[in-house]
Amino acid sequence: MSSRSAMAIGLTLPSINDLISPSLQKSAIRAAGVLAAHRPYQPATPLGTALGLDSMLEVTLVQMPESLFDELAAAGLGANFAIRTLPVAKLHVHKGINPRMDLGASYFKLLKYSIYGADLKWAFWVPEEGPTWAIRLCYSQSNLDYLRTKAWSPQLIVSRKLSFAEAYLGAEYTWITGRIVGSQTQDLGPGVGLVTIAIDVKDIPTTSASTFLGLGLRIPGVGFKIALEGAYSFVKSHSLGIQLGTSW
Repeated sequence: MSSRSAMAIGLTLPSINDLISPSLQKSAIRAAGVLAAHRPYQPATPLGTALGLDSMLEVTLVQMPESLFDELAAAGLGANFAIRTLPVAKLHVHKGINPRMDLGASYFKLLKYSIYGADLKWAFWVPEEGPTWAIRLCYSQSNLDYLRTKAWSPQLIVSRKLSFAEAYLGAEYTWITGRIVGSQTQDLGPGVGLVTIAIDVKDIPTTSASTFLGLGLRIPGVGFKIALEGAYSFVKSHSLGIQLGTSW
């Protein structure tokens, strides 16, 4: 029996908050939003316009926030989610669009899972000597089966460029909105039997904040680049990853 049929015969179905508590909804959306976040792995220094093109493959390990597992345990679901760290991989392209601005994008698609991201960076302080400062706005959108998220992350970055390497430090604050879509089957007892209850919860808001530290290395004349980055999350969803690819 569907939820619509049950309503037609006057049955009272459980509310969405009975099936998934509001706090679990928010924790699940935060975890999905952090997992799918667009991570440029780029310093403050602009790529420039001589060619200024990076094509990279990212692999990042993301620790799921402890609050998610606390909420799952409270709902009696903790035993079904033993994995605390998840990998995410994306393809990245970054291009310098003027002497101080870069534009980037990322992409992942596998079966019914997809993640898209983009960023725009402006280097507002580029001295001849000393650190470079930039601001960057990142956007990500994900469809992770029953969890769908959108996120905006303004960032402040500072970096110091050497001949073949550049270390950078940054901080970000992220606004995440999400949607939970799915269904759940419940047995409502004799005379009714199994009822499939549709779940569609929209506009679930949450936030996240983190600091990150990275190092980019280029092999001069070869065009090969490797970038390493780690992030400390104030919602305890830390990450560590690597990018490999070409830089011209």
